[in-house]
Amino acid sequence: MKEIKYGVLLDFYGDLLTEKQRRALDLYYNEDYSLLEIGEHLKISRQGVHECIKKGAEHLEEYENNLQLYEKELQKEAVKNEILAKLSELAVKDLQEIRNLLDTL
Repeated sequence: MKEIKYGVLLDFYGDLLTEKQRRALDLYYNEDYSLLEIGEHLKISRQGVHECIKKGAEHLEEYENNLQLYEKELQKEAVKNEILAKLSELAVKDLQEIRNLLDTL
């Protein structure tokens, strides 16, 4: 779950990080590279990768604490799921069309 969260946070706030932090976090959380592989790719030590990921993740958390984009996205998804659940209880015939409309939100 942590990997998914940081992947999403990276999508929201990645452009606010340094290029090295963004790339290290992307390789670590989205591409599942090891610290050693990231170090080879970025030409820095394993310890340097660890620090880069740690600092980058701290920045992502700070941005999320201030802007709440991830939290708002989770809330929207919860509302969407609640609407779909209520509609399915009503046996709405056009449920797929309604799902498509909700996905556009």
